[in-house]
Amino acid sequence: MGGACSGTKSQNKKQKLQSQELNIVEQPYLEVLSIPQSQSSSRPPEQRCETAQSVKDLLILYKKFTDFFGLVGNLDHLPQHTREQLHNCIIQRSNINILIQNNIKRIMREQQIIKRVEESDYYLIHNDEKFAITFTQIMQKLSTIILTELKDDQDFQEAFPMLIVSFVDLAQQISNVIENFQNFKTLSSKKQRTKQPISEESNNQKTTNKISLQQ
Repeated sequence: MGGACSGTKSQNKKQKLQSQELNIVEQPYLEVLSIPQSQSSSRPPEQRCETAQSVKDLLILYKKFTDFFGLVGNLDHLPQHTREQLHNCIIQRSNINILIQNNIKRIMREQQIIKRVEESDYYLIHNDEKFAITFTQIMQKLSTIILTELKDDQDFQEAFPMLIVSFVDLAQQISNVIENFQNFKTLSSKKQRTKQPISEESNNQKTTNKISLQQ
């Protein structure tokens, strides 16, 4: 009898282990590379979605900026003031490149991913709030340089009459994405603050009801 029970327990344990192994195997590969639950679940789903979309849009616009900027070429023939503003753009571009690389590497370390950073890894930072905040700030600086300095720079306009139009349009798109993102965050924060007093009131009511029942 004891041997039969022991055999049954051993069989059940074996089945349980096999079931656990199957569950691990069935997990999709991308699930391992997704944003850690501790990071993603700390914000409402709609806010995570908005962050991801804004970051995606800004990354696309940043790629366009780098493509356009590559058409500028040598700056030596431009006046000092124009060169300074373009150098400011170069600084912001370098800051963004470093920011992207460092944050992807950080997330890779957190997820124990060992590989060289490639453009296909950019999805890792789409939902990362820490990255999004700094990224939008630098992109805003880039947009401001274009709209407040280069847009009215006669020398730059004469040297690049078509390119300045593309730059200004791009900078405006960047500003629009950032403005929408910030407006959404503000609205989301207001909703969170509105929900909190209601929740506290509900908890207080539950406590009062509990005390009444005890009496």
